[in-house]
Amino acid sequence: MRTVTASGDPKTVGRAHGRQAASAIHATLAAWREEAARTHDDVDALIHDLVENTGFRAATTEWFPDLVEEVDGIAEGAGISAAEAFALNCMDEAWWMSSSDGGCSVIAVSDVDSGAGVIGQNMDLDTWMDGSQVTLRVSPDDHPAQVLMTRAGMVGLCGANRTGLAVMVNTLSQLPVDRDGVPVAFVLRALVSQPSLADAVDLLSRVPHASGQAYTLASREGVRGFECGAGVVDEYRNDSALPRRRWHTNHPIADSSGTAPVDATDWAMGSTGPRMEHLDAKAAAVSGAADLQAVLSDSTAGICMFPGRWTADGFTFASIMVTVPANPGEAPSVQIASGPPDRIAYEAVPFI
Repeated sequence: MRTVTASGDPKTVGRAHGRQAASAIHATLAAWREEAARTHDDVDALIHDLVENTGFRAATTEWFPDLVEEVDGIAEGAGISAAEAFALNCMDEAWWMSSSDGGCSVIAVSDVDSGAGVIGQNMDLDTWMDGSQVTLRVSPDDHPAQVLMTRAGMVGLCGANRTGLAVMVNTLSQLPVDRDGVPVAFVLRALVSQPSLADAVDLLSRVPHASGQAYTLASREGVRGFECGAGVVDEYRNDSALPRRRWHTNHPIADSSGTAPVDATDWAMGSTGPRMEHLDAKAAAVSGAADLQAVLSDSTAGICMFPGRWTADGFTFASIMVTVPANPGEAPSVQIASGPPDRIAYEAVPFI
């Protein structure tokens, strides 16, 4: 997997990302334009709509100006426009503005034998994104060092920081959206920048959400899970007999029956129910990273996706596992696979 390493102020971090991943950013942008052209007569108009005709950039600038600076730095480093760089970071928002979805499966456990906890995710995306996988190792001036799994040009898809906080996400297209909210990628990165679980939960409850998303957080203090959308922040729990475990796919389960929409035709929505049932059956047995890897590598229920299995398009873009040690002085262990983990090996990624 391509690795980007950067430290310093936001613009410096962004420029380093842009320079080190320039070829992948250009390839991703070209592939996205080609894909978007299938449903949009004018892709430049879509980019303009995402950046200029919504409040996404204004809201992000208000809440997280350092991340907007970083994205502007990515644009400078890669030699693309600031609008293109920002639009690349509106992945979830481009989905609901274009009537498409991605899928993911997450499981978090805080009562394991090996330490404070483990959390992991398979990020399932469209096949055209293959080759844009990036591991982002950053040490921002004003935040803890972080390791993130991401797409070239994006500030993050999921990840962890050195203090022991890890955050994973699942698209929830059923929740309300807001054209004046903060896009998911920026919310995720801001959460990973927080020094504690309590700080992250507080931020999650206050920020205006642009898109429906489940955020699952793990730290030495335990695990928490929230389903968020425009005007919605609901804590989700799975099984009262497993209070220190959380798992999620792509349909809301907070204060609901937990059943998936039966009439869904999108591949992620069509598989969200079976994937949840599979995690329901496996969650209690996870006692460490090896068990978690076995769950994430299991293709029998669609947890581990590849083209031609469960769907003609769509695949596990990357997989991440984070082991949070009980010792506060010890950094988490992060492992990332740049594709379906049943065929792509995990690689250990150290913090800067």
